[in-house]
Parts: sequence; structure tokens; C-alpha cells
Amino acid sequence: MATITLVIGSISTLTTSALDSLASATYVSAGTLTHTTNDPLDVLLQIKVTPGTVSGNKQVLVFAQGSLDGTDFESGPTSGTTTTDEANLTFIGVIPCNTNSTAQIGLFSLASAFGGVLPQQTKIIIRNDTGAALASSGHYVKYSEVVGNSA
Repeated sequence: MATITLVIGSISTLTTSALDSLASATYVSAGTLTHTTNDPLDVLLQIKVTPGTVSGNKQVLVFAQGSLDGTDFESGPTSGTTTTDEANLTFIGVIPCNTNSTAQIGLFSLASAFGGVLPQQTKIIIRNDTGAALASSGHYVKYSEVVGNSA
């Protein structure tokens, strides 16, 4: 009988400056991931943010918009401050930001957010809910594919 193991692949970075100086209560798209090249079972997402002088909710919210064809994505905000359609986004997680000007990192599973199965493509959407603009630099969005290996 074959043994199946999960293998975490190399780390890649979504190249984006969208988080630099992101105003409080504002959404931004940090980029799009395509899941059809290696057909991963999951994608681990690591996001680093550095808040300003936090107040209010002191958090960064991470969402996704999935697509089956790479053209039509789930609805919901990808920019601006209107929260009306936030409920349409797929919730990934929260990065607590309780300390002023200190980098915070969150690690998330995309497959878990989508109920266990990845769509063809995923846009990563971030909402700054710290009560202050994020720092002008020092942020990243990294990801690593998780594939199955049988031996």
C-alpha cells in the first residue's frame, strides 16, 4: 500500500506594493494565484503587515475571491472603503495588530477557506482595519503550494 505524504513546496512572493501606506478601512487586491500548474492540494499563505499607531479594531482582515475560469471572480470589494459587499468575499483570516509599528505575520490555509478544495484562481484581498494607515514599506504576501506525494 502506498503512503501519501504532504509536501510543502518552495516559497514564492506575490510582488505587490499595494499594502504600502494602505489607509485604514480600505481594501486592496494583493495579487492573483493560479492553482492549475501544479494542482496543489492546498496553498499556505503568509502575510506580513506593519501597522501605524493602531486604534479601534486593531486588525488586518484577509479575504479571497475564487474563480473557476480565471475570468469571473466571486463578487466583493477589491479596493476602496465600501463594506457593503464584504460578505460576498471568502474569509481567510485575521492578523491581530495590537502593537504600534511592529510587524505582524499571519499564516493561513487557502483550501480551508474554500471548504477543502481550491478554485482555479484566487485573488488575495486585504482590508486594513487597524485604525491607522499601514507603514510605507516592510509588507509581504508569500505562498507555498502543498502537494501530495505517494511512495
